[in-house]
Amino acid sequence: MTSDEGGAGGKFNIKIGDLHQSQALVGDHNTVTQNIGLTPQEAAELRGVFDDLRTKVAEQAPPDKREAALAEAKELEAAIVTEKPKPDRVRQALAWFRDNAPELAGTVASIVVSPLVGKVVEKAGEAIADQFREIGAEQPR
Repeated sequence: MTSDEGGAGGKFNIKIGDLHQSQALVGDHNTVTQNIGLTPQEAAELRGVFDDLRTKVAEQAPPDKREAALAEAKELEAAIVTEKPKPDRVRQALAWFRDNAPELAGTVASIVVSPLVGKVVEKAGEAIADQFREIGAEQPR
């Protein structure tokens, strides 16, 4: 970026290289939000899905495992709602619920294979999407 010698309010010459599925902002007072491949409505819906999961976990997890179950739910959300979803961490969370709170395992599995999560994962690339498809295929029907 270069500026003419005019000081504040001067002209700028800005060059940006090739952009692919990226954002570029130029100017003052800009805001960037990451929508992880979802519309604002879908992002709000996905937040609601995880809010509902936390509520169900708080209500239905065995009392002696409730704290750990809430921590696993939080880790599951963090593993999915990110620029680079973490399939191995998702598998770990699913296994934890199957082993420690089986009454919630179906709920957790349904989130992992939901269309909203599918959209998030597709944005991360084909290799990660394939790993999530494998996780879905591993779940009992």
